[in-house]
Amino acid sequence: MAGRKKTATSYAELIAEAEAAVVAVKDPELRRVAFEKILATLLDDGQTSSDQKESQKKISVRTKSKSARPPVGKRGARRGPKKYIEDLLADGFFDKKQRTIADVKAELANRGHHVALTGLSGPLQALTQQRKLRRQKITAKDGGKTTYAYSVW
Repeated sequence: MAGRKKTATSYAELIAEAEAAVVAVKDPELRRVAFEKILATLLDDGQTSSDQKESQKKISVRTKSKSARPPVGKRGARRGPKKYIEDLLADGFFDKKQRTIADVKAELANRGHHVALTGLSGPLQALTQQRKLRRQKITAKDGGKTTYAYSVW
């Protein structure tokens, strides 16, 4: 295939070869992705050395642009569980009544932030230490499990 002149028939042959390679794949999405990869590989095999050098230049330019980004801490808006809880605090979520960690998790899920309970305990504790939230032990009404409730300081 190397050095093959690209014509309409050679493209048709390459497409047929790529289709034959993915015919056994059952999942349509996976088949489409595999077909694209195989066809790209087959088309790249026919490139001349100058075409390959040009492709390398494009790849290196893309790589350089990613490294030119500012460090993560310098980009602006923070994200993560602590920031999400601070947003709840700013919206008055903790104002009217005490909230448990399960309440916080449910509200964050309602807002599209799916965070595990274990990922919330640390940020809640940090906000308590910063005196942004107050934490109090509460016992379930049936005398069962003891848990913490958070409210505005």
